[in-house]
Amino acid sequence: MLFRLYRVLCLLVFLLTCAANCYADTTYDADYNYNRQLQFQNEYVQKDGGLNDGVSEQVLEKIVKYKVECSNSSVRDNVEAYLSTLPELHRRSFNTPHVSVRKIEERVNEASKVYGYYRPNVKMTFRSKKSAVLVVYVDPGKPVWVKNTHVQILGEALTDPGFMRIFRKMTIKPYTILTHDAYESLKAKIIATALIRGYFDAHFVKNHVYADPTENSADVYLIFNSGRRYRFGKVSFTGDTRYVPAIEPLVQIEESDRFNTDKLSSVSSHLYDTGYFADAEVHPILEETEDYQVPINIHLKRKKFNVVETSLGYATDEGVRGKVKWNMPLLNERGDSLVMQLHASEVKREFLVRYKIPFRNPLSDYFFLQAQQIRENLNDTLDNITSFQGHYVTKEHAPWSVDYGFTVQYEDYSQGIENGNTWTIGPSLRVNFARAFPYRDVRSGENYNFRIFSSSTNLGGDVTFLQLYSSAKWLLSPTRDSRFILRLEQGANIGPDAKSAPPSYRFFVGGDNSVRGFGYKTVSDRDRGGKLSGGRYMTSGTAEIQIPVIEDLRNAWFIDAGQATNEYKSENTVIGVGTGIRYVTPIGLVKVDLGFGVSEKKVPFHLHFGIGPDI
Repeated sequence: MLFRLYRVLCLLVFLLTCAANCYADTTYDADYNYNRQLQFQNEYVQKDGGLNDGVSEQVLEKIVKYKVECSNSSVRDNVEAYLSTLPELHRRSFNTPHVSVRKIEERVNEASKVYGYYRPNVKMTFRSKKSAVLVVYVDPGKPVWVKNTHVQILGEALTDPGFMRIFRKMTIKPYTILTHDAYESLKAKIIATALIRGYFDAHFVKNHVYADPTENSADVYLIFNSGRRYRFGKVSFTGDTRYVPAIEPLVQIEESDRFNTDKLSSVSSHLYDTGYFADAEVHPILEETEDYQVPINIHLKRKKFNVVETSLGYATDEGVRGKVKWNMPLLNERGDSLVMQLHASEVKREFLVRYKIPFRNPLSDYFFLQAQQIRENLNDTLDNITSFQGHYVTKEHAPWSVDYGFTVQYEDYSQGIENGNTWTIGPSLRVNFARAFPYRDVRSGENYNFRIFSSSTNLGGDVTFLQLYSSAKWLLSPTRDSRFILRLEQGANIGPDAKSAPPSYRFFVGGDNSVRGFGYKTVSDRDRGGKLSGGRYMTSGTAEIQIPVIEDLRNAWFIDAGQATNEYKSENTVIGVGTGIRYVTPIGLVKVDLGFGVSEKKVPFHLHFGIGPDI
């Protein structure tokens, strides 16, 4: 993370350095001598020092503070900011007020011009004879309007889509108020776009504002010569170059392609995302530019061979939980990696070993082999699972991902009054679509999942059944600080042995991500002993609205419903309603909900707590 911040700061310094020459000649001219001192109209100011008549020596020694009164809040705030840059003045300096008044008026004029007010009317007086607070009354007058704009691009950038987007969104147009912020912002966007897209010889031929305050109008000139667009040169690697073959598919930079720093940032980001490298710097070597081609250097520094991570947390579904993860991120030049992970909570123990083998791309096209041991003791379920899996994952059509798998699993279990052990052997397919923005506090997103697993006695398993599962979740923001969430979930086991599927393939509802107001996996059909048995079918859904309270805090109201059953009946449906809070923190979205199971005669309630995005 520190290296990414370093690169961003370096790029910022580079952009500012390159842009300095372009900004140096910016001028705002008036068609008459506007630098004359405006006539001072305060009736208290007289040549004999009327501002301080009758003021005591003690008050005269006080440092002057400013209070600005103006009907335009933007002008007022800017005047206050400009006045704060004045050197300290004592009230005594207003015994001969013209020097001090001139300094204040100059600051007011400069601050008002920023928002297009070139002829402000200024009055000022001290609050009282005992006060050093100078009240500055500013009447901004009439604004200066843009009469004509002369914006022109010369050079290869004339047909560049990046510049076309800037001009489509340009706010400086005829019959709009001239604001210096908009003008400087437009210039900055032009310069930044030029540097990002490789126009390193770009410069302004003319950047000028001609203002005529007597007519309240202005002409704006921006003539920009981009010159030629540079291209990528040869790509070289330094540092741990033995791993270059593993990451070559991620380096989507071809010699003679048009230069674009976004491509460099993308390559750097992908290299970090592999988990292989502690440092992956991608930067142009501008001093070696030749024939408008910029060489690119990629410096690699691999991570340590062994990386150990630990974490401790809490969730209402599992209680206190901890995790130890031992990661060997880069085992060989092919880019293989190994992860061993131990996860423990109050209800579940899990040990996992995963070996990943890149195929065409270490991020989006790979195989992995996995061995897993799970022990779960939850409600009426005591389950011991040993599984071996092989998977091929492709994400080449992001945001879609597809996982093809094959599982061999042995399960020794006690579910209610039922005891057994079962081999399930068969293929699986998982398809996922996920899109959310922004991640920390999602304002727009959607998530779709589809999963299919088939176990067959023909493959050596003890049972034959087909499991189908799908889910969908949508999040939208009616306003910037409100949220609406809709979730649907459906699962089914079909086939001759569907009722005999082991507990890990049966369906339950209840919990943080299911039906709130009920405990985690506490709802399903029950056996003749009154204990949970799990269901062949599962349906659940959620509707939730979040209303802003204060900044970063929202109040959530929700209704959840669902059932897990062997036979759909209306009386099997459970309903939970409740309220909660969503608090945006630096570590993520904190969620606390209080749900009530209103479908039950004796209404249960449950507190749900979690950290993470809504989708």
